[in-house]
Amino acid sequence: MSHGSTRTVLTALAGNSLVTMAKFFGFFVSGSSALLAEAVHSLADTANQGLLYLGLRRSTRKADSEHHFGYGQERYFWNLVSAVTIFFLGCGYTIMHAVEQLHDAHQPELSWIPFLIIGVSFLAEGYSLGVALTEFRQQAGAAGKPLRTYFVETRDPTTLAVLIEDSVAVLGLMVALIGMGLAAWTGSAVFDGVAAICIGLMMGVLALFLASINRKYLLNRSDDEVNNIAARVWQADRQVQHVQRVNSIVLSPDDTLLMAEVELREEAIFADMSADEVSRAIRFMRKLDMIRRGLEDQVSRQAPEARHIFIEFATPEDKPDKA
Repeated sequence: MSHGSTRTVLTALAGNSLVTMAKFFGFFVSGSSALLAEAVHSLADTANQGLLYLGLRRSTRKADSEHHFGYGQERYFWNLVSAVTIFFLGCGYTIMHAVEQLHDAHQPELSWIPFLIIGVSFLAEGYSLGVALTEFRQQAGAAGKPLRTYFVETRDPTTLAVLIEDSVAVLGLMVALIGMGLAAWTGSAVFDGVAAICIGLMMGVLALFLASINRKYLLNRSDDEVNNIAARVWQADRQVQHVQRVNSIVLSPDDTLLMAEVELREEAIFADMSADEVSRAIRFMRKLDMIRRGLEDQVSRQAPEARHIFIEFATPEDKPDKA
């Protein structure tokens, strides 16, 4: 589990927990729809970061008899669940409440307390954003990629999720401040309600963006960078005639499953063999291929759902000792 990602999530979780309570207090004092939208926003973010941490913890479990390649994709699953939480809790409820308040022409009581809470929230959200941005920059530097490129290509959705959530949180605070300020200045509750709707829409866009990022990795996305490296390295090898295919699946930000089919040069295989040895080697290779196809067919007939079968033969030295 990435120490930097964990620190980023825990920092955001602690900050949002405190900010959520403060914003709900401000709403009860003022009745501001914009402040309620921000309170629900922070509550959704708190729940989200709790789910992100859960995903980080569960994704580190080792492979077992039921999950041969480990639990790395749990990180993507819980990130997806958190996106759904933000959408329904943050976006849906916030907009419904704001529309109801506009319909009832509810006028918030905007004293200095809500504005103080917005200011304190700016400090807390800004600090969390700074921690997330620092970690994200470090990850981009470690990957040797510019920040913009890494933003698009990163396989770690956790730090990215916190970074985007904190950015939207700061932007939401600015919208809430403007809406509340205009409502206090003009005496019209419309500005407060419109600000709440804008915050809800921002959370909806955020949720859809996070869901799309994690969805692609839950659908067995290939690792194009690893594919290109493998194809380039093997094709440059003197022993390789042709790299027929390279397939991969991203199992977690730190784990990729790589499969390939490579054709070797005849001279690399038969360089030190006599004509008779070459003939026997060819027969042996054909025999192996026939055995492999036979094994695949046996499984396919009994388990048609096994459409992708990869068999690696063990040499005598690789065989485990028999008791």
